[in-house]
Amino acid sequence: MKKRIDVLESLGPGRLLVLCVALVGLVSVIDMLTGYEMNVTMLYLAPIFLAAWTLGANAAIVMSIIAIAAWFVSLLYMHPVYTQPLLHVWDGTIQFAMFVLFGLVISKLKVALGHADERFATVLEGLNAAVYVADAQSGELLYANEQYHASFPAGTTLPSLPQNLHEGEVHDKARGRWYLIHSRPVRWIDGRMVRLQLATDITERRRAEALFRQQQEKMQITARLVAVGEMATTLAHELNQPLAAISNYSMGCVRRLRSGTWDEAELLDALEKGAAQAERASKVVQHVREFVARRAPNLVPCDINEVVGGVSSMIGLEARQNGATLKLELSDIVPYVHADPLLMEQVILNLSRNALEAMQETPAAERQLTIRSRPNGGDTVEVEVEDKGRGIDPQLEANLFTPFFSTKSHGMGLGLHICRSIVEAHGGHVWVSRNEPGGMTFHFSLKSVYA
Repeated sequence: MKKRIDVLESLGPGRLLVLCVALVGLVSVIDMLTGYEMNVTMLYLAPIFLAAWTLGANAAIVMSIIAIAAWFVSLLYMHPVYTQPLLHVWDGTIQFAMFVLFGLVISKLKVALGHADERFATVLEGLNAAVYVADAQSGELLYANEQYHASFPAGTTLPSLPQNLHEGEVHDKARGRWYLIHSRPVRWIDGRMVRLQLATDITERRRAEALFRQQQEKMQITARLVAVGEMATTLAHELNQPLAAISNYSMGCVRRLRSGTWDEAELLDALEKGAAQAERASKVVQHVREFVARRAPNLVPCDINEVVGGVSSMIGLEARQNGATLKLELSDIVPYVHADPLLMEQVILNLSRNALEAMQETPAAERQLTIRSRPNGGDTVEVEVEDKGRGIDPQLEANLFTPFFSTKSHGMGLGLHICRSIVEAHGGHVWVSRNEPGGMTFHFSLKSVYA
């Protein structure tokens, strides 16, 4: 039907008007030949429809006038249908009104359909993707938007791509571009099945994805290098304490031997403590190796008070070297916790050492380091390390546990970060609070064996 109308429109307005008038005359002749025994008035609608659809509303009105005139002529030529002439006029008026209304409706419908087609075409032409319709059997290109012609000047359906491709990503080697193809079968205006396809150029996206993958690989390499650096820094940081203790115990023995006034029990005690610190350094290396291998901490039921007691001698020695005193306030009713004793010793040592360094500007008589333990609600145990130092700027508290952040000029910024990592690996929590009138208290909590 659409093709036939297109052929008629190609005749031109003059020929179309002559054709419509000829159709009106043909209907009038049929009307007279039947002697009004058949009602063929509806046939006048055919030329009116053709005029309205091809030539517009004005042509439809003109054709309606010609049709009603032909109707009257044929009516008067034969014999009156009604006994009263006024009824003829009334009947003709109704017929004319029907013809005009029909013609106007058809012309308006044509305009509305045209606008709809224009809007649809505008949307398709405005897309950044190539939209085209091809015959499902022959591959004949039936429609293509502007983007298609810009992308494929040859004017065929993706000439260098597989013709049977319906969905997915495909590479156009001739142009060096990548396209994402979406396809679905639709029924064309002539009734045949065709394939509507949309080709989106994804070349830049593919390049971005490739660049992103390269960056990810570089980031992974960098992350591995950073991890190696962190492990090396951690190892140096953790070994510094037992090595310093070994040096202190050894130099103490040397001084006593040189003075000639030494006590065998004191030397034996110092050497035993030095050997214990050497063993501790060995365990630190072992735990760092386990951490690199991503093994979980060796959690066993342990008494946190025994852990504190195991490192109290070393903490007390460092406290005396810094002109401070160590005070232990350990509760007798703390339950056992699931923890790795060596890692917990490392946490307590790091927090205690930070506390001692924070009190360097505190008057000697006020330098007191306090370590507390207490049950916290029955399912956790809390440990506190309190100092009487100058405190920390409130604006810096949020960054205390951030890697490589330090308030000390010579600090590496890893001690507190390592403490938090260890405690959180045990399922615990670490935080800090301010003391009155001055100083800070670092807290960490661990789950008890009853939790």
